[in-house]
Amino acid sequence: MAVRSPLYFSGGNLIELSSGEINEWTQKAIYQYSLDPTAVLTVVSSSGANIDAISDTRLEAGATSQSSTAFVAEASTAEPGTVTVSYDKINLAYTSTGDISNTSDAGTTFPVYYDTSAGAIRAMNLTDFLDTFIYPAVDLMIVASESSDTGGTYTITSSASAASNYTKVSADDTAVFTDTRADTSAYSSAGIPETLDQPTTVTNYYLHRRNGADLTPTRTPVSIDGSNNIQVFSTSTLADLLGDWLRYTAAHDTNGNKITYSVGTSGSGNARGTNMLDTKLNGSGNYQTLQSGDDYRSQEFPNGSPATISTYKLFINKT
Repeated sequence: MAVRSPLYFSGGNLIELSSGEINEWTQKAIYQYSLDPTAVLTVVSSSGANIDAISDTRLEAGATSQSSTAFVAEASTAEPGTVTVSYDKINLAYTSTGDISNTSDAGTTFPVYYDTSAGAIRAMNLTDFLDTFIYPAVDLMIVASESSDTGGTYTITSSASAASNYTKVSADDTAVFTDTRADTSAYSSAGIPETLDQPTTVTNYYLHRRNGADLTPTRTPVSIDGSNNIQVFSTSTLADLLGDWLRYTAAHDTNGNKITYSVGTSGSGNARGTNMLDTKLNGSGNYQTLQSGDDYRSQEFPNGSPATISTYKLFINKT
């Protein structure tokens, strides 16, 4: 790893940026990335790529039993069953980063630093640039706690409306997961034979993206031109360099800094946002009967208290 201390002009002298001042440029890179992310999650109707499906479960009533002589005993009446609905609505894709050949290492592309071993001022090479600015940016972006430093990355919330500093991913408010349970108020003995599956929605979960926050760094590094003249970097030029390489790294890095996402009850990396709960009633059945003349009907309805079956999380990591 070759982290460098870029130089800046001050009163005719070249001085090294502090770690805090370097971090400001790292944050600038994150803002540039947030404007056009390349590790992209979208909401689809089904069959999301590169993200595992998750399941919502709920009880449904058992089948109705009928007799012309007497009620079928509870022990012989069909027990409530389980309905399972699969949600595969999050899609992960790595988008094109465009042509970065104009930002490749030409020997004078990146900021300069003082090489103490050689006693010389040198331009960073690409490895130096990545180690100093880009890889630290990825580390900031994948932490669990969300802030402007996680701009361009994603989270789960139970609100369809995006909070301040967030953007909702699905324009039509499609939930990526819905927790349902049997609606016990929908079943009655007078309705036997009741429709087996009568659910109610408990919680919808949505995918949102954190917005970045622009800032003006305190100090601007210098660079070397083709004639070995030292000059102050154009802020926009350096910002473009940082954004281009962070976008490329997030989507295509092969040195362990590619941003990844996963969904499941467990996973590697940091969990983001609200846990997605799959809950189900835990009763063994509410036995009910209905008689009309010599028509004896019995059915078991869902009952019990809500119990958490699975806790799903959105994980962010690098690989």
